[in-house]
Amino acid sequence: MHSVVNHSLHFVDPQDENIHTQNIENVWMRAKCKLKRQFGTSRKLFPSYLHEFVSRNACDSETMFTEFLAALAVNYNI
Repeated sequence: MHSVVNHSLHFVDPQDENIHTQNIENVWMRAKCKLKRQFGTSRKLFPSYLHEFVSRNACDSETMFTEFLAALAVNYNI
């Protein structure tokens, strides 16, 4: 889900206090830290690194394998 906050008026959405800039800043910081720990990344593979990060953070361990198989089916003709 993508939400927008008009920063000229608010830094937190007045309708939903869970929508604010810190959420995306925190996710991006964690993604950068993870990528730095890999001791280098390939520019060509960078989108796949981000997909992995998002998948690992969005899925619990029970559904991760199912999501992985679905992603394989979409990306590779088997």
